[in-house]
Amino acid sequence: MNNILNLSYTHLPLHLRACFLYLGMYPEDHIIWRDHLVRQWIAEGFVSSLHGSDLEDIGRSYFNELVNRSMIQPSKTEYGEVLSCTVHDMMLDLILIKCVEDNFLSVAYNSEDMARLMHGCKYNVRRLSLSSMAIGGATYEYDMAIAARLPQVRSFILFENPIPPFLWFKYLRVLIIVRGKDTVDLTAISQLFQLRCVMVRVDGKIELPTELGKLVYLETLDIQKCRLVKSIPSDIVHLPRLSYLGLPNCTDLPEGIDNMKSLRTLQEFDLEKISLKYIMGLSELTNLRELSVKKEFSLGTQKVDALAFSIGKLRNLECLRIFGCHLESENLQLGSLSNPFQHMERLCMRTWWFCRVPKWMDGLHCLRVLELQVETSTEEIHLLGELPSLVYLNFGAGKIPAERAILGTGLFLVLEYFYSSSRKDITAYLGFEAGAMPNLRILCLSVVHWGGTIPVGMEHLLHLQEIRLDGASHDVVCAFKEASLVHPNRPSVSR
Repeated sequence: MNNILNLSYTHLPLHLRACFLYLGMYPEDHIIWRDHLVRQWIAEGFVSSLHGSDLEDIGRSYFNELVNRSMIQPSKTEYGEVLSCTVHDMMLDLILIKCVEDNFLSVAYNSEDMARLMHGCKYNVRRLSLSSMAIGGATYEYDMAIAARLPQVRSFILFENPIPPFLWFKYLRVLIIVRGKDTVDLTAISQLFQLRCVMVRVDGKIELPTELGKLVYLETLDIQKCRLVKSIPSDIVHLPRLSYLGLPNCTDLPEGIDNMKSLRTLQEFDLEKISLKYIMGLSELTNLRELSVKKEFSLGTQKVDALAFSIGKLRNLECLRIFGCHLESENLQLGSLSNPFQHMERLCMRTWWFCRVPKWMDGLHCLRVLELQVETSTEEIHLLGELPSLVYLNFGAGKIPAERAILGTGLFLVLEYFYSSSRKDITAYLGFEAGAMPNLRILCLSVVHWGGTIPVGMEHLLHLQEIRLDGASHDVVCAFKEASLVHPNRPSVSR
Protein backbone atom coordinates (compact mmCIF):
# COMPACT_ATOMS: atom_id res chain seq x y z
CA MET A 1 0.00 0.00 0.00
CA ASN A 2 2.84 2.41 0.82
CA ASN A 3 4.28 1.88 -2.66
CA ILE A 4 0.91 2.67 -4.23
CA LEU A 5 0.56 5.85 -2.18
CA ASN A 6 4.11 6.86 -3.03
CA LEU A 7 3.37 6.41 -6.74
CA SER A 8 0.27 8.59 -6.36
CA TYR A 9 2.47 11.33 -4.94
CA THR A 10 5.18 10.85 -7.58
CA HIS A 11 2.61 11.24 -10.36
CA LEU A 12 1.29 14.53 -8.97
CA PRO A 13 1.97 17.54 -11.21
CA LEU A 14 4.62 19.79 -9.73
CA HIS A 15 2.14 22.59 -9.07
CA LEU A 16 0.12 20.28 -6.80
CA ARG A 17 2.94 18.81 -4.72
CA ALA A 18 3.45 21.80 -2.44
CA CYS A 19 -0.32 22.18 -2.03
CA PHE A 20 -0.59 18.50 -1.09
CA LEU A 21 2.31 18.55 1.38
CA TYR A 22 0.86 21.66 3.05
CA LEU A 23 -2.03 19.49 4.28
CA GLY A 24 0.44 18.07 6.80
CA MET A 25 -0.09 21.26 8.81
CA TYR A 26 -3.41 19.81 9.98
CA PRO A 27 -3.79 16.92 12.46
CA GLU A 28 -5.41 13.59 11.67
CA ASP A 29 -9.21 13.71 11.12
CA HIS A 30 -9.25 17.51 11.15
CA ILE A 31 -11.88 18.99 8.81
CA ILE A 32 -10.12 21.31 6.38
CA TRP A 33 -12.33 23.86 4.63
CA ARG A 34 -11.56 24.36 0.97
CA ASP A 35 -11.71 28.14 0.83
CA HIS A 36 -9.60 28.54 3.99
CA LEU A 37 -7.00 26.21 2.52
CA VAL A 38 -6.97 27.99 -0.83
CA ARG A 39 -6.30 31.34 0.84
CA GLN A 40 -3.36 29.79 2.70
CA TRP A 41 -1.99 28.34 -0.54
CA ILE A 42 -2.25 31.76 -2.17
CA ALA A 43 -0.49 33.43 0.77
CA GLU A 44 2.33 30.88 0.50
CA GLY A 45 2.68 31.51 -3.24
CA PHE A 46 1.67 27.99 -4.29
CA VAL A 47 -1.03 29.22 -6.69
CA SER A 48 0.08 30.77 -9.96
CA SER A 49 -2.11 32.88 -12.22
CA LEU A 50 -2.08 32.20 -15.96
CA HIS A 51 -3.13 34.95 -18.38
CA GLY A 52 -4.82 36.95 -15.64
CA SER A 53 -6.93 34.06 -14.31
CA ASP A 54 -8.44 34.45 -10.85
CA LEU A 55 -6.17 33.01 -8.14
CA GLU A 56 -9.04 31.74 -5.97
CA ASP A 57 -10.60 29.93 -8.93
CA ILE A 58 -7.24 28.36 -9.76
CA GLY A 59 -6.74 27.34 -6.12
CA ARG A 60 -10.15 25.68 -6.05
CA SER A 61 -9.26 23.79 -9.22
CA TYR A 62 -6.11 22.53 -7.44
CA PHE A 63 -8.28 21.37 -4.53
CA ASN A 64 -10.72 19.61 -6.86
CA GLU A 65 -7.86 17.89 -8.65
CA LEU A 66 -6.57 16.50 -5.35
CA VAL A 67 -10.09 15.24 -4.62
CA ASN A 68 -10.39 13.65 -8.07
CA ARG A 69 -7.04 11.92 -7.59
CA SER A 70 -8.24 10.57 -4.20
CA MET A 71 -5.35 12.30 -2.43
CA ILE A 72 -7.86 13.88 -0.02
CA GLN A 73 -11.29 12.72 1.12
CA PRO A 74 -14.42 14.88 0.72
CA SER A 75 -15.98 15.79 4.06
CA LYS A 76 -18.82 18.23 3.34
CA THR A 77 -20.29 18.13 -0.15
CA GLU A 78 -23.09 20.43 -1.20
CA TYR A 79 -24.81 19.66 -4.50
CA GLY A 80 -21.78 18.37 -6.31
CA GLU A 81 -19.35 20.88 -4.80
CA VAL A 82 -16.80 19.67 -2.24
CA LEU A 83 -16.52 22.34 0.47
CA SER A 84 -14.22 20.58 2.94
CA CYS A 85 -11.97 17.55 3.20
CA THR A 86 -10.02 15.29 5.53
CA VAL A 87 -6.75 13.46 4.96
CA HIS A 88 -6.65 9.68 5.44
CA ASP A 89 -4.23 8.63 8.18
CA MET A 90 -2.08 6.60 5.75
CA MET A 91 -1.93 9.54 3.34
CA LEU A 92 -1.03 11.85 6.22
CA ASP A 93 1.81 9.51 7.17
CA LEU A 94 3.11 9.76 3.60
CA ILE A 95 2.84 13.55 3.68
CA LEU A 96 4.81 13.82 6.91
CA ILE A 97 7.53 11.49 5.60
CA LYS A 98 7.92 13.63 2.46
CA CYS A 99 7.89 16.79 4.56
CA VAL A 100 10.80 15.51 6.65
CA GLU A 101 12.75 14.52 3.52
CA ASP A 102 12.28 17.98 1.97
CA ASN A 103 12.24 20.00 5.21
CA PHE A 104 8.90 21.29 3.95
CA LEU A 105 7.11 21.56 7.30
CA SER A 106 7.47 20.46 10.92
CA VAL A 107 4.80 19.12 13.27
CA ALA A 108 4.90 18.78 17.06
CA TYR A 109 2.15 16.98 18.98
CA ASN A 110 3.78 17.24 22.43
CA SER A 111 6.78 18.71 24.21
CA GLU A 112 8.93 15.67 23.35
CA ASP A 113 8.27 16.25 19.63
CA MET A 114 9.19 19.88 20.11
CA ALA A 115 12.46 18.96 21.83
CA ARG A 116 13.42 16.60 18.99
CA LEU A 117 12.51 19.27 16.48
CA MET A 118 14.62 21.93 18.13
CA HIS A 119 17.69 19.85 18.97
CA GLY A 120 17.64 17.00 16.44
CA CYS A 121 17.07 18.95 13.23
CA LYS A 122 19.97 20.62 11.44
CA TYR A 123 17.68 22.87 9.36
CA ASN A 124 15.65 25.91 10.30
CA VAL A 125 11.91 25.31 10.50
CA ARG A 126 10.04 26.57 7.43
CA ARG A 127 6.45 25.80 8.42
CA LEU A 128 5.30 24.82 11.90
CA SER A 129 2.17 23.17 13.27
CA LEU A 130 1.78 22.81 17.04
CA SER A 131 -0.94 20.47 18.28
CA SER A 132 -2.05 19.43 21.77
CA MET A 133 0.42 20.83 24.33
CA ALA A 134 3.62 20.93 22.30
CA ILE A 135 5.13 23.83 24.25
CA GLY A 136 2.98 23.70 27.35
CA GLY A 137 5.81 22.83 29.74
CA ALA A 138 8.61 24.80 28.15
CA THR A 139 11.10 26.70 30.30
CA TYR A 140 12.48 30.14 29.43
CA GLU A 141 15.82 28.64 28.31
CA TYR A 142 13.97 26.11 26.16
CA ASP A 143 11.96 28.96 24.64
CA MET A 144 15.19 30.59 23.52
CA ALA A 145 16.22 27.35 21.82
CA ILE A 146 12.89 27.32 20.01
CA ALA A 147 13.23 30.93 18.93
CA ALA A 148 16.62 30.26 17.35
CA ARG A 149 15.01 27.80 14.95
CA LEU A 150 12.03 29.91 13.93
CA PRO A 151 13.07 33.09 12.09
CA GLN A 152 12.41 31.51 8.67
CA VAL A 153 8.93 30.15 9.48
CA ARG A 154 6.46 31.12 6.74
CA SER A 155 3.32 29.40 8.09
CA PHE A 156 2.39 28.80 11.72
CA ILE A 157 -0.71 26.91 12.87
CA LEU A 158 -1.46 26.63 16.58
CA PHE A 159 -4.02 24.22 18.03
CA GLU A 160 -4.86 24.65 21.74
CA ASN A 161 -1.37 25.74 22.79
CA PRO A 162 0.05 28.68 24.70
CA ILE A 163 0.85 31.35 22.14
CA PRO A 164 4.59 31.97 21.72
CA PRO A 165 5.90 35.49 21.09
CA PHE A 166 4.96 36.48 17.56
CA LEU A 167 8.25 38.33 17.12
CA TRP A 168 9.92 34.92 16.84
CA PHE A 169 8.33 34.72 13.38
CA LYS A 170 9.50 37.88 11.65
CA TYR A 171 9.04 36.43 8.12
CA LEU A 172 5.65 34.86 8.82
CA ARG A 173 3.12 34.83 5.98
CA VAL A 174 0.32 32.62 7.37
CA LEU A 175 -0.93 32.65 10.98
CA ILE A 176 -3.71 30.28 12.08
CA ILE A 177 -4.85 30.04 15.72
CA VAL A 178 -7.51 27.60 16.95
CA ARG A 179 -8.19 27.80 20.70
CA GLY A 180 -10.89 27.53 23.36
CA LYS A 181 -12.33 30.31 25.51
CA ASP A 182 -9.11 32.22 26.05
CA THR A 183 -8.28 35.80 25.18
CA VAL A 184 -5.92 35.98 22.22
CA ASP A 185 -3.59 38.96 22.09
CA LEU A 186 -2.66 39.77 18.48
CA THR A 187 -1.24 43.23 19.13
CA ALA A 188 2.29 42.15 18.15
CA ILE A 189 1.33 41.09 14.62
CA SER A 190 1.65 44.71 13.53
CA GLN A 191 5.41 44.03 13.36
CA LEU A 192 5.10 40.96 11.10
CA PHE A 193 5.51 42.87 7.86
CA GLN A 194 5.28 39.81 5.56
CA LEU A 195 1.89 38.64 6.85
CA ARG A 196 -0.54 37.64 4.11
CA CYS A 197 -3.15 35.57 5.95
CA VAL A 198 -4.48 35.69 9.54
CA MET A 199 -7.24 33.31 10.66
CA VAL A 200 -8.34 32.99 14.29
CA ARG A 201 -10.98 30.63 15.72
CA VAL A 202 -11.48 31.28 19.42
CA ASP A 203 -14.55 31.19 21.67
CA GLY A 204 -13.35 34.26 23.50
CA LYS A 205 -12.01 37.77 22.97
CA ILE A 206 -9.21 38.83 20.68
CA GLU A 207 -7.20 42.02 20.80
CA LEU A 208 -5.93 43.53 17.55
CA PRO A 209 -3.16 46.11 17.22
CA THR A 210 -4.16 49.77 17.31
CA GLU A 211 -2.64 50.05 13.82
CA LEU A 212 -2.43 47.59 10.92
CA GLY A 213 -1.20 49.99 8.26
CA LYS A 214 2.29 48.48 8.03
CA LEU A 215 0.87 45.09 6.97
CA VAL A 216 0.81 46.12 3.32
CA TYR A 217 0.80 42.50 2.08
CA LEU A 218 -2.14 41.35 4.22
CA GLU A 219 -4.74 39.64 2.03
CA THR A 220 -6.91 37.74 4.54
CA LEU A 221 -8.13 38.75 7.99
CA ASP A 222 -10.63 36.17 9.18
CA ILE A 223 -11.74 36.59 12.81
CA GLN A 224 -15.40 35.87 12.15
CA LYS A 225 -15.49 32.86 14.50
CA CYS A 226 -14.34 34.86 17.53
CA ARG A 227 -16.82 35.83 20.20
CA LEU A 228 -15.65 39.39 20.68
CA VAL A 229 -13.20 41.82 19.14
CA LYS A 230 -12.14 44.71 21.34
CA SER A 231 -11.87 47.13 18.41
CA ILE A 232 -10.99 47.24 14.71
CA PRO A 233 -8.04 49.51 13.83
CA SER A 234 -9.25 52.51 11.85
CA ASP A 235 -6.44 52.18 9.29
CA ILE A 236 -7.68 48.75 8.18
CA VAL A 237 -9.59 50.53 5.42
CA HIS A 238 -6.27 51.56 3.83
CA LEU A 239 -4.69 48.10 3.53
CA PRO A 240 -3.96 47.92 -0.22
CA ARG A 241 -4.20 44.13 -0.72
CA LEU A 242 -6.87 43.07 1.76
CA SER A 243 -9.27 40.89 -0.21
CA TYR A 244 -11.00 38.86 2.53
CA LEU A 245 -12.43 40.40 5.70
CA GLY A 246 -14.46 38.21 8.06
CA LEU A 247 -15.67 39.84 11.28
CA PRO A 248 -17.93 38.87 14.19
CA ASN A 249 -21.36 40.41 13.63
CA CYS A 250 -21.16 42.39 16.88
CA THR A 251 -18.14 44.36 15.68
CA ASP A 252 -18.16 48.14 15.30
CA LEU A 253 -16.56 49.01 11.97
CA PRO A 254 -14.47 52.07 11.15
CA GLU A 255 -15.59 54.56 8.54
CA GLY A 256 -14.04 54.63 5.09
CA ILE A 257 -15.01 51.24 3.71
CA ASP A 258 -15.27 52.84 0.26
CA ASN A 259 -11.43 52.90 0.27
CA MET A 260 -11.21 49.09 0.37
CA LYS A 261 -11.22 48.60 -3.39
CA SER A 262 -9.39 45.26 -3.26
CA LEU A 263 -12.04 43.55 -1.09
CA ARG A 264 -13.55 40.42 -2.65
CA THR A 265 -15.22 38.94 0.45
CA LEU A 266 -16.87 40.86 3.29
CA GLN A 267 -18.67 39.00 6.07
CA GLU A 268 -20.45 39.17 8.47
CA PHE A 269 -21.39 42.58 9.90
CA ASP A 270 -24.50 43.92 11.59
CA LEU A 271 -26.36 46.62 9.68
CA GLU A 272 -27.59 48.08 12.97
CA LYS A 273 -24.04 48.92 14.01
CA ILE A 274 -22.95 50.84 10.93
CA SER A 275 -23.85 54.26 9.63
CA LEU A 276 -25.85 55.21 6.56
CA LYS A 277 -22.64 56.57 5.02
CA TYR A 278 -20.97 53.19 5.55
CA ILE A 279 -23.81 51.35 3.79
CA MET A 280 -23.60 53.76 0.86
CA GLY A 281 -19.84 53.18 0.75
CA LEU A 282 -20.41 49.50 -0.05
CA SER A 283 -21.38 50.59 -3.56
CA GLU A 284 -17.72 51.48 -4.22
CA LEU A 285 -16.50 47.91 -3.65
CA THR A 286 -16.89 46.87 -7.27
CA ASN A 287 -14.47 43.93 -6.92
CA LEU A 288 -16.65 42.35 -4.23
CA ARG A 289 -17.56 38.73 -4.96
CA GLU A 290 -19.12 37.68 -1.64
CA LEU A 291 -21.16 39.80 0.79
CA SER A 292 -22.86 38.64 3.99
CA VAL A 293 -24.77 41.07 6.20
CA LYS A 294 -26.94 40.59 9.27
CA LYS A 295 -29.65 42.64 10.91
CA GLU A 296 -30.95 41.82 14.37
CA PHE A 297 -33.78 44.35 14.23
CA SER A 298 -35.89 46.04 11.59
CA LEU A 299 -34.09 48.69 9.58
CA GLY A 300 -35.31 52.17 8.87
CA THR A 301 -36.32 53.12 5.34
CA GLN A 302 -33.13 55.12 4.73
CA LYS A 303 -30.86 52.19 5.50
CA VAL A 304 -32.99 49.80 3.44
CA ASP A 305 -32.84 52.15 0.46
CA ALA A 306 -29.08 52.64 0.89
CA LEU A 307 -28.48 48.89 1.07
CA ALA A 308 -30.58 48.27 -2.04
CA PHE A 309 -28.70 51.02 -3.90
CA SER A 310 -25.30 49.62 -2.92
CA ILE A 311 -26.16 46.01 -3.71
CA GLY A 312 -27.38 47.07 -7.14
CA LYS A 313 -23.94 48.54 -7.92
CA LEU A 314 -22.04 45.34 -7.08
CA ARG A 315 -22.23 43.74 -10.51
CA ASN A 316 -19.49 41.16 -9.82
CA LEU A 317 -21.20 39.55 -6.83
CA GLU A 318 -21.18 35.75 -6.83
CA CYS A 319 -22.67 35.25 -3.37
CA LEU A 320 -25.06 37.50 -1.43
CA ARG A 321 -26.48 36.60 1.99
CA ILE A 322 -28.77 38.76 4.11
CA PHE A 323 -29.61 37.27 7.53
CA GLY A 324 -31.74 38.37 10.45
CA CYS A 325 -35.29 39.56 10.95
CA HIS A 326 -37.63 40.29 8.07
CA LEU A 327 -37.92 43.71 6.54
CA GLU A 328 -41.23 45.31 7.41
CA SER A 329 -42.05 46.14 3.80
CA GLU A 330 -40.74 45.50 0.33
CA ASN A 331 -38.07 47.72 -1.16
CA LEU A 332 -38.97 48.28 -4.82
CA GLN A 333 -35.51 49.53 -5.76
CA LEU A 334 -33.85 46.11 -5.64
CA GLY A 335 -36.73 44.43 -7.42
CA SER A 336 -36.46 46.72 -10.44
CA LEU A 337 -32.75 46.46 -11.24
CA SER A 338 -31.64 46.12 -14.84
CA ASN A 339 -29.71 42.88 -15.53
CA PRO A 340 -27.48 42.78 -12.43
CA PHE A 341 -25.44 39.93 -10.98
CA GLN A 342 -24.49 38.02 -14.13
CA HIS A 343 -22.02 35.96 -12.06
CA MET A 344 -24.30 35.25 -9.08
CA GLU A 345 -24.12 31.65 -7.80
CA ARG A 346 -25.69 31.95 -4.33
CA LEU A 347 -28.47 34.36 -3.45
CA CYS A 348 -29.90 34.03 0.07
CA MET A 349 -32.52 36.71 0.75
CA ARG A 350 -35.28 35.11 2.80
CA THR A 351 -35.42 38.27 4.93
CA TRP A 352 -35.90 40.62 1.96
CA TRP A 353 -39.51 40.81 0.88
CA PHE A 354 -40.28 40.93 -2.85
CA CYS A 355 -43.76 41.54 -4.20
CA ARG A 356 -42.97 39.32 -7.16
CA VAL A 357 -39.96 37.40 -8.38
CA PRO A 358 -37.80 40.14 -9.95
CA LYS A 359 -37.64 39.88 -13.74
CA TRP A 360 -33.87 40.17 -13.63
CA MET A 361 -33.66 36.76 -11.98
CA ASP A 362 -34.34 35.04 -15.30
CA GLY A 363 -30.87 36.18 -16.37
CA LEU A 364 -29.03 34.49 -13.48
CA HIS A 365 -27.70 31.61 -15.55
CA CYS A 366 -24.97 30.74 -13.01
CA LEU A 367 -27.31 30.71 -9.98
CA ARG A 368 -27.07 27.43 -8.05
CA VAL A 369 -28.55 28.30 -4.65
CA LEU A 370 -31.57 30.56 -4.11
CA GLU A 371 -33.46 31.51 -0.94
CA LEU A 372 -36.33 33.85 -1.70
CA GLN A 373 -39.51 35.23 -0.10
CA VAL A 374 -42.26 36.65 -2.34
CA GLU A 375 -45.92 37.40 -2.72
CA THR A 376 -46.38 34.94 -5.53
CA SER A 377 -48.51 33.70 -8.39
CA THR A 378 -48.29 30.57 -10.49
CA GLU A 379 -46.22 32.34 -13.12
CA GLU A 380 -43.60 33.39 -10.57
CA ILE A 381 -42.47 29.91 -9.66
CA HIS A 382 -42.39 28.99 -13.36
CA LEU A 383 -39.89 31.81 -13.94
CA LEU A 384 -37.56 30.27 -11.36
CA GLY A 385 -38.01 26.88 -12.98
CA GLU A 386 -36.23 28.10 -16.09
CA LEU A 387 -32.96 28.87 -14.29
CA PRO A 388 -30.53 26.40 -15.89
CA SER A 389 -28.09 25.88 -12.98
CA LEU A 390 -30.41 25.97 -9.95
CA VAL A 391 -29.81 22.98 -7.64
CA TYR A 392 -31.16 24.37 -4.33
CA LEU A 393 -34.36 26.40 -3.89
CA ASN A 394 -35.81 27.67 -0.61
CA PHE A 395 -39.00 29.43 -1.68
CA GLY A 396 -41.39 31.25 0.62
CA ALA A 397 -44.76 32.43 -0.68
CA GLY A 398 -46.92 35.03 1.02
CA LYS A 399 -50.30 34.69 -0.63
CA ILE A 400 -51.28 31.44 -2.28
CA PRO A 401 -53.28 31.86 -5.52
CA ALA A 402 -56.43 29.86 -6.02
CA GLU A 403 -55.02 27.83 -8.90
CA ARG A 404 -52.39 25.17 -8.33
CA ALA A 405 -48.83 25.63 -9.50
CA ILE A 406 -48.48 22.61 -11.76
CA LEU A 407 -44.80 21.97 -12.41
CA GLY A 408 -44.12 19.95 -15.53
CA THR A 409 -41.51 19.00 -18.10
CA GLY A 410 -38.77 21.52 -18.82
CA LEU A 411 -38.75 23.20 -15.40
CA PHE A 412 -36.14 22.83 -12.63
CA LEU A 413 -34.09 20.43 -14.71
CA VAL A 414 -31.14 20.18 -12.29
CA LEU A 415 -32.88 21.00 -8.98
CA GLU A 416 -31.95 18.57 -6.19
CA TYR A 417 -33.44 20.25 -3.10
CA PHE A 418 -36.76 22.11 -2.91
CA TYR A 419 -38.11 23.75 0.24
CA SER A 420 -41.45 25.55 0.06
CA SER A 421 -43.35 27.43 2.75
CA SER A 422 -46.30 29.79 3.05
CA ARG A 423 -48.65 31.41 5.51
CA LYS A 424 -51.31 29.20 3.96
CA ASP A 425 -51.50 25.49 3.09
CA ILE A 426 -48.62 24.96 0.67
CA THR A 427 -49.55 21.31 0.07
CA ALA A 428 -52.74 22.33 -1.73
CA TYR A 429 -50.82 24.69 -4.00
CA LEU A 430 -48.16 22.42 -5.51
CA GLY A 431 -48.63 19.80 -8.20
CA PHE A 432 -46.20 17.80 -10.34
CA GLU A 433 -46.66 16.45 -13.85
CA ALA A 434 -44.70 13.64 -15.49
CA GLY A 435 -41.13 14.81 -16.12
CA ALA A 436 -41.21 17.41 -13.36
CA MET A 437 -38.01 18.12 -11.40
CA PRO A 438 -36.20 15.09 -12.85
CA ASN A 439 -33.25 15.33 -10.43
CA LEU A 440 -35.06 16.26 -7.21
CA ARG A 441 -33.82 14.20 -4.23
CA ILE A 442 -35.19 16.12 -1.23
CA LEU A 443 -38.64 17.74 -0.97
CA CYS A 444 -39.14 19.83 2.17
CA LEU A 445 -42.51 21.45 2.93
CA SER A 446 -43.65 23.72 5.72
CA VAL A 447 -47.06 22.37 6.73
CA VAL A 448 -47.95 24.35 9.84
CA HIS A 449 -51.25 25.04 8.07
CA TRP A 450 -52.68 21.87 6.52
CA GLY A 451 -55.97 21.44 4.71
CA GLY A 452 -55.88 17.65 4.56
CA THR A 453 -54.34 17.16 1.10
CA ILE A 454 -50.91 16.33 -0.27
CA PRO A 455 -49.29 17.70 -3.43
CA VAL A 456 -50.70 16.10 -6.56
CA GLY A 457 -48.34 13.99 -8.66
CA MET A 458 -45.50 13.34 -6.22
CA GLU A 459 -45.08 9.94 -7.85
CA HIS A 460 -43.71 11.78 -10.90
CA LEU A 461 -40.64 12.90 -8.91
CA LEU A 462 -38.69 9.87 -10.04
CA HIS A 463 -35.45 10.55 -8.12
CA LEU A 464 -37.10 11.59 -4.85
CA GLN A 465 -35.37 10.03 -1.84
CA GLU A 466 -36.57 12.05 1.12
CA ILE A 467 -39.61 14.08 2.21
CA ARG A 468 -39.14 16.46 5.14
CA LEU A 469 -42.16 18.06 6.80
CA ASP A 470 -41.43 21.22 8.76
CA GLY A 471 -43.86 21.85 11.63
CA ALA A 472 -46.07 18.89 10.68
CA SER A 473 -48.51 17.16 13.00
CA HIS A 474 -48.71 13.39 13.39
CA ASP A 475 -51.64 13.25 10.95
CA VAL A 476 -49.66 15.06 8.25
CA VAL A 477 -46.74 12.68 8.62
CA CYS A 478 -49.05 9.67 8.39
CA ALA A 479 -50.69 11.03 5.22
CA PHE A 480 -47.34 11.55 3.51
CA LYS A 481 -46.05 8.15 4.61
CA GLU A 482 -49.10 6.55 3.05
CA ALA A 483 -48.50 8.47 -0.18
CA SER A 484 -44.84 7.41 -0.19
CA LEU A 485 -45.88 3.74 -0.35
CA VAL A 486 -47.11 4.18 -3.92
CA HIS A 487 -44.01 6.11 -4.98
CA PRO A 488 -41.57 3.98 -7.01
CA ASN A 489 -38.64 4.98 -4.73
CA ARG A 490 -40.48 4.68 -1.39
CA PRO A 491 -38.91 7.96 -0.13
CA SER A 492 -38.40 8.39 3.60
CA VAL A 493 -40.72 10.77 5.46
CA SER A 494 -39.57 12.75 8.50
CA ARG A 495 -40.21 15.97 10.36
